[in-house]
Amino acid sequence: MSYAPGESLIRVGDRDQPMFVLASGVLEVERDGHVLARFDEPGSVVGEIGLLLGSPASANVVAAEPSVAHRVHDAERLFDQNPEFARFIAQVLARRLSRVTSYIDDVYRQFEQHGGTLGLVPKVLDDLLGSHRPDVDAGSEREPDSPY
Repeated sequence: MSYAPGESLIRVGDRDQPMFVLASGVLEVERDGHVLARFDEPGSVVGEIGLLLGSPASANVVAAEPSVAHRVHDAERLFDQNPEFARFIAQVLARRLSRVTSYIDDVYRQFEQHGGTLGLVPKVLDDLLGSHRPDVDAGSEREPDSPY
């Protein structure tokens, strides 16, 4: 499908939105007027988060310039019938997570020695990443002190 500049592919709150694979052009992911990501590489995927989490779209996806994207209507079936596509999506998400993790580590290091309000940044990042979760005992009632 072809999209004109400013045309929406996905809107915040959309349910059952399709997934898109960029063929050409530029797509921007934005929320509250802020561009969160910009995709210009053919093969880039958008809409996978809502699909995989079964949740409404958490951001808008808009064509930033004339763009062509393949609309995947039944991505669940595509995953089931083509495990290599599911692996491709996993690799896409892993690359994104790696970049975000590196960025968060950089921000953490910049603010870990600050006092006052800025000194709270590492605590907030730890809370967001869930790194201060209580230890979980995976034992059962039959075996409270599990060997695993």
